[in-house]
Amino acid sequence: MDHRAGEAFGRRLRCIADRSVDRCGYPGASLQLNFGRHSNQKGNGVPFGLKTFGETRLTGPGGLSVAFPDKGLLAIVFLGFRPSGRVSRTELASFLWGEDDDGGAKALGNLRQLLSRIRTRQRELGTAFLDIDSSDIALYRGAVRFDFEELQPDQSEDPVASLEAFLKVMSGQFLADLDASSETGQLWLLERRDFWLAEFAAALEEAAAALSRLNSAPIKDAAARLIELDPYSDIAHQVLMRVYAKDRRLSQARLIYDRYKQQLWSDLNTRPSEDMLRFARLLFNDEGRVAAAGLETAPERTEARDPQPALAFRPPLPRLLLLPPKRPEEPRSWAPISGLIEDVTIGLCRIRTLAIVAPHTARRIAGMAGAEADLLRQFDVSYVLETRLQERNGETALYATLVHVASDEVLWSERFRGHPDDFPDTYGELVARIVLETTGSIERKELSKIRTVSKPTAYQNFLLGQHSLSIADLPGIRRARKFFRAALHDAPQYASAIAGLARTEHLEWLLTARGDEELLLSAEVHARDAIRISADDAGGYHQLGVAKLYQGQFFESMEAFLEAESRAPSHADLIADHADTLVHTADPILALDKIKRAIELNPLCPDLYWWTAAGANYCLEEYGEAIACIGRMADQANAGRLAAAAYAMLGDQRSARREMRRTLAIYPDFTVDDWLTKVPIREKWKQDMLRDGMRKAGFK
Repeated sequence: MDHRAGEAFGRRLRCIADRSVDRCGYPGASLQLNFGRHSNQKGNGVPFGLKTFGETRLTGPGGLSVAFPDKGLLAIVFLGFRPSGRVSRTELASFLWGEDDDGGAKALGNLRQLLSRIRTRQRELGTAFLDIDSSDIALYRGAVRFDFEELQPDQSEDPVASLEAFLKVMSGQFLADLDASSETGQLWLLERRDFWLAEFAAALEEAAAALSRLNSAPIKDAAARLIELDPYSDIAHQVLMRVYAKDRRLSQARLIYDRYKQQLWSDLNTRPSEDMLRFARLLFNDEGRVAAAGLETAPERTEARDPQPALAFRPPLPRLLLLPPKRPEEPRSWAPISGLIEDVTIGLCRIRTLAIVAPHTARRIAGMAGAEADLLRQFDVSYVLETRLQERNGETALYATLVHVASDEVLWSERFRGHPDDFPDTYGELVARIVLETTGSIERKELSKIRTVSKPTAYQNFLLGQHSLSIADLPGIRRARKFFRAALHDAPQYASAIAGLARTEHLEWLLTARGDEELLLSAEVHARDAIRISADDAGGYHQLGVAKLYQGQFFESMEAFLEAESRAPSHADLIADHADTLVHTADPILALDKIKRAIELNPLCPDLYWWTAAGANYCLEEYGEAIACIGRMADQANAGRLAAAAYAMLGDQRSARREMRRTLAIYPDFTVDDWLTKVPIREKWKQDMLRDGMRKAGFK
């Protein structure tokens, strides 16, 4: 798994400084050898088992489920990983509940109540799992058998047998349905889950090394299972691709890779690791030879190359820290709120004009009361999005407040209220609202700061360029070009600004309708420069797709847009331009779906969105809808040709003539046939529809 993806999801956490490797639960001699070898064995011969993967379940004779307190099961498993099998009451209380301002008194009180319930339940079952005395709690190892004991390494086993044990036991995440209230407990759970995923991956890799000699079915099943448990596992995806390559199903292997690449970008805003990229190049660049060889061994793992020098020229972006809310004592609504905060973080990571502080660091800062100011300065945080949860009378309220750190100014604040059961219905709406309000407020603040500085930064000039493109007219386009060039003066390798230049050139080509080929060639050059500088950024592919569209190279355009959307699946401008491409390639139904999605993401959208929506509706013979979309544009003159054609097709000649005269006042040399030769349209029927409407409107 790529280390960046692991950081984004809070996994592969380092051990707390005062713990040893073995105590953290990572592979070590004490962890591997100690199960079932300690004293305090008080089993009465009754075979009790504890299932820890997927649904946590204690089973008794005959495999029947046995009721037991959840916190008690968590304590049993916690002790099962300790070499001594023993823990003090204070440490166990802290692990299960954490410490409040009372020094842990409340947690110790909760522990006493739990231990009383455990004693009662053990008497009812006629056995003892825990030895409870006044100071310590110890595990009777002979009284319970853990399912993960079946996964202990055995050198005598063949690789497939070991892999099949993982496939049998790991039906879900480790202790997936148990929750730890303390930060220490949460870290412990994350570490253990990561440990078992790493063990599963190691067993899979060992079996796959002999893939050419083994039955591939269990290896394929195990790789698919590991992907279910760890969707970002490089090893699992590589092995699955190798299995399909061995079976000469290379198209399926490519599909797996493309989906993995898209998922990494859409979920975590990152690209595959260098090892995975190298593997994919080996697999797909020489498909016949590699597949025939059976891919017996994976490509040699080497250290990732140093970042491109161009990255040093990237302008500093505002850094945003999202502070998660404190977990409530009664966590009834915590699960949806926790998921919402995580999805807000992922949504913000997709925004190319912000740098987001990693969630793990954010959690650490949130837990360090009194040190926030120093930490914010240490990590160069520009903005803080604070979230707070309040529950009262069965109603949950989530407070979100965006603060500009330097001035301590509140830029945006809102309260979202509702009953916990209502959150699933409003979940997506809340995520989108918080992301849009946060990014919009930050961009407005950055633009307002320009008035107080003697010289805008490269990033601020880039924002000014973006802002100038909000109205698609020639003065705005040329003003935007000036700002993008100013940004590049200070940061010559600023890929987003180079992509911005390409955008101004294709827009000027579109608006002037002169068929200036030099503009499109320059747009393509700038788009390719942006891709070369930052291949993981969608901007270059986005503008390459547009340039290729207007050059009439439809297949290349669609390929570029697919690459762009795999990198930025929620980029509204990108989706809108993809929709425009689909209009030109005569797929108006899909185009309309995409432009509606773009408008949902960017409700206060530029005119080009509505222009594209109008074109899609015109192709569907929804002429009234086309006119309504043009009516939503701030500057309707640029869409006058289309409006005139739509009115003419509805039989409203008066309105059609009005739009025709307005268009000719701006473009006096305009003729229908000349325009249709310059605008790339894939299907003749669409050309005929446009020609017919414009002729009826009075154009020559």
